[in-house]
Amino acid sequence: MNKAIGIDLGGTYIKYGLVDNKGSIIKKGMLPTNAESRKRDIVIEQMSIAIKDVWEDNIDGIGIGTPGIVDNNGVVYESPNLPDWHNLNLKEIFEKKFNKKVVVENDANSIAWGEFLFGAGRGTSTIVCLTLGTGLGGGVVINGRLLRGACYSAAEIGHMPVNYKGRKCGCGSTGCIEAYVGRDYIVKSIVRKIKKGRKTIVSEMVDNNLLKITPKIISEAYQKGDKLAEETWIEMATALGAFLAGIVNLLNPDRIILAGGIAQAGEILFETIRKTIKQRAMDVLAKSVEIVPAGLGVNAGIISGASLVFQK
Repeated sequence: MNKAIGIDLGGTYIKYGLVDNKGSIIKKGMLPTNAESRKRDIVIEQMSIAIKDVWEDNIDGIGIGTPGIVDNNGVVYESPNLPDWHNLNLKEIFEKKFNKKVVVENDANSIAWGEFLFGAGRGTSTIVCLTLGTGLGGGVVINGRLLRGACYSAAEIGHMPVNYKGRKCGCGSTGCIEAYVGRDYIVKSIVRKIKKGRKTIVSEMVDNNLLKITPKIISEAYQKGDKLAEETWIEMATALGAFLAGIVNLLNPDRIILAGGIAQAGEILFETIRKTIKQRAMDVLAKSVEIVPAGLGVNAGIISGASLVFQK
């Protein structure tokens, strides 16, 4: 049985595991990244400890998913959570350390590939994988190949503009779709309505401390029948669905896969997105696309990292 080590490199934790070529985790672990040290050598040492913890001599290689821009040679040009990582050749570093094949990829692309190979994208040729959380990340597989772009930054889906005079986005631009469907917008939307006097059990759930409101709490309120919570989710999902109708028209994917914390809102999110795409996308394209939740769960980053080895 073929095996690979998958590394999910985050700003806070390194999640890692030994994975077989069916996408099953054999063993796994987690270590602090120590990114706050701002020293690349410390983070690299933590990654080395992780690899040694699950090491087997017969592995096919090591796959690493990392935030930032990564080229075809495994060079990380920059990483938002790791400020000391400029033009860092991770592939070369770890191939020298462990004498095994190493594949390095942007984390969103890694997740998309993992879902394509082992998760909700199995059996397809073209998928769009979105991660809904604080922001909106994405990866695209077209005809069985990752879409990487001329400078390795394709599928920055969250920063596609939908309103040129729209809301300010965290990236500094205006009107990005992320500014309409990200965590901050969802919370601000319901807070604004509460301050205008709208009644909701969300207020009681946070003891009237509006700073404690999270998408999870809004989702729980919806499950209890709260109308304002329902309205908030429908508003967000309609905006996302309208945007995705354009993606459907552009790429004609087999499936759009939704991952991340906000995707846990449940069927109200998926139903509204499906309905909106049906209304907005070209008819033949809308009928051919499926909108589905991600399939790899909490270990997605580990499995996806390993998946890079099996197919690259």
